[in-house]
Amino acid sequence: MIDSIELKNWKTHKDTSLKFSKGTNILLGQMGAGKSSIMDAISFALFGTYPAIQHRRVAVSEIIMNRPEQQKQASVRLSFGVDGATYEVQRNLELNGSNKASISKNGTYLQSQPQRVNEEVERILKVDYDLFSRAVYAEQNQLTYFLELRPAERKKQIDELLGLDRFAAAQENAGSLINRIKDMVAESEKTAETFDIKKLREQQKAMSDELEELRKKAKELESELKSYEKKRDESEKELKTAKDRYAKKTKLVKEIAELKSKLDFVDKEIQKIREKGIGERKELEKKAIALKSDLETKNKAEREAAESEKKALQQLAGLEADKRGIGKELEDKEKLLKERAKKGKKEAEEEVKKKEDELKRKEAERGASVASMNEDKKWLLELEKHMSKCPICERELTSEIRERILADKKSTIQALEKQIGAQKLDVEKLEKELDVLAKELETVNRVEEKLSGYADLEKRARENELALQKSKEESQKLKKMAEEAKDAVSNAKDALTKVEGAMEDAKRVERYAEEKEKESRSLKERETELEKTDVDEKEIDRMQNEFTRISVSIKEASTRLEANHSAEKEKAEQVEEKRKEVERIDRMQDDAKAKKKAAESLVTFKEALAETQTLLRTRLIGSINGIMQEIWPELYPYGDYQGLLLEPTSDDYILKVKTSRDENDGWTSVDAIASGGEKSVACLAMRVAFALVLVPNLRWIILDEPTHNIDQQGLERFVKAINEVLPRIVEQVFIITHDEMLKQAVNAKIYVMSRNKEAGEGTITESY
Repeated sequence: MIDSIELKNWKTHKDTSLKFSKGTNILLGQMGAGKSSIMDAISFALFGTYPAIQHRRVAVSEIIMNRPEQQKQASVRLSFGVDGATYEVQRNLELNGSNKASISKNGTYLQSQPQRVNEEVERILKVDYDLFSRAVYAEQNQLTYFLELRPAERKKQIDELLGLDRFAAAQENAGSLINRIKDMVAESEKTAETFDIKKLREQQKAMSDELEELRKKAKELESELKSYEKKRDESEKELKTAKDRYAKKTKLVKEIAELKSKLDFVDKEIQKIREKGIGERKELEKKAIALKSDLETKNKAEREAAESEKKALQQLAGLEADKRGIGKELEDKEKLLKERAKKGKKEAEEEVKKKEDELKRKEAERGASVASMNEDKKWLLELEKHMSKCPICERELTSEIRERILADKKSTIQALEKQIGAQKLDVEKLEKELDVLAKELETVNRVEEKLSGYADLEKRARENELALQKSKEESQKLKKMAEEAKDAVSNAKDALTKVEGAMEDAKRVERYAEEKEKESRSLKERETELEKTDVDEKEIDRMQNEFTRISVSIKEASTRLEANHSAEKEKAEQVEEKRKEVERIDRMQDDAKAKKKAAESLVTFKEALAETQTLLRTRLIGSINGIMQEIWPELYPYGDYQGLLLEPTSDDYILKVKTSRDENDGWTSVDAIASGGEKSVACLAMRVAFALVLVPNLRWIILDEPTHNIDQQGLERFVKAINEVLPRIVEQVFIITHDEMLKQAVNAKIYVMSRNKEAGEGTITESY
């Protein structure tokens, strides 16, 4: 059952949420109100498409809401239940044509890609879009669609609905394939007749014998080559041994010469070092220890002198910084004294006081003028109210006197307004002047305050100068001490370096002595080994000549073997080519036999397809007619038509009603005798039967504008059918209509939709 749907920016639906019920759900509203959009959205949510998209009647920009302005995306969320589980499908459609989709089961995510979601829905519902659109979803005004088709087209479309068109296509393909196979067999047999297969086999045998002789010859040559290679390996091994001994002798001679040269070099180096008179190594080590201790002491003294000099310089830098600061303060004090000489504090305060008094007086004068003007305005207002009497004394006034008084008062008020304006300018001017004087007084006070902080400045300057002179003298003294300590360290380092150099020479003499002893032993060992190494160069030349002779024999044998292999390969290729030719003729003959057999099988298969199509059509139509016979009395409870069936012919399907109680008589075409309403009820029964037979697990029916050609009497029958009968047969029915008559279906849930199309507003939905 479909539980609910949510639409956002879907066609005319800005934000619509509907909860559906079991039984009949009626979507009612005028054309363009957004009814069919709901069913399109259900189809799109389930399968990612709906009939108008399939037939390319709408573009993406028309699906996404575009009034009063174009939206960027639309979304559909559908909830439905199957076998006790609740599924929710969400699809988003972008203006650029891309779309997203997801499906969940009982809140658990299943798939997210659009194609995967389509496959998951088909698996759950056990129905694909094609079957859904043909068996479940009847498009707008298409309830009686099959009755309006020409016979051949009706036959074709009902066969497609029942899936029988595949059998016809398979029969046609089988016939074409049979003819193709027969043509191929004829061509193969004709080609095979042009070859003498016996002669080809004899040629193949002769070539195979020649190939065998070449292979025997190859084995003899290979045996001869192996014998030569064995002799060559033995000769090569013997020659290598002799050459290795000769190389060893040459190496020993070279190594002996190198050792003698090295010993001569070591003797000369030892002599050079001893001529320096370096002394004993132990005495040098003691002297080096003493010099290192002395250097460490002098390094410490140098660091202490440098640290003292650094502190003195830091102190000197601080005093010089203080001197610069005091100098700047003296300059600042001089400027402040000059500033104070311009105007004293008392004089500035008196000027401010005088200006404040003048401002108060001017403000008082302006206040008095404003009060006088307000009083005159009040009097003038009262005079205007009392047209014939004085507002003060209430005596009678002539019009002439009254006009003269009014004119005088207005003139007085104008003069006062002018005076007040001038007084306002005077007050603003005085306020600005007072502001300037106040700032001058503030400056004078600031100068006095700063000068009070500079009282002992000259004394600080003298003290700083004395301390600075003393610090400079101390710094010079410490600098000299640091330089002397540095020189002492340098001299100590030179002495230590000299002793350490002598120590290194002593160590070199010891290393040379050890090396001389080692190399002397090595020289003696190699001279002894050279005496034992005996090798004859003439014997090596003889061995080399023998090895060369055997190598030439191997090359000649290899050339003969290679030529034999080449001939063998060429002959093998000829044999293989002839074998393939024989096999090709054999396969051609076998293939012709197999194709003949396949053609016979296809003929049998084609006949079986025709029988199966006939049998399946009989069973499907039988099931459909059986269901129509059961539900017809419920949908059409009148006595004039006792039954309903769909009769297949060779080129048509005819929907008939029974007009007689005779078991085998009285069946007449619905199209010939039924009214518009009776046709609609008959087509409704056929639609329900199609759905129950083709989609037995999905008991839904969707009808878009099914009453467009039903008269009043038929409409009443239709209302009764959807109100009482269909809910007992089908789990859930959706009807899209503009016909207010369907509101009489009291057992149905009704959704009324409306919208202001002129203003481009969205759909408004109310449910009952």
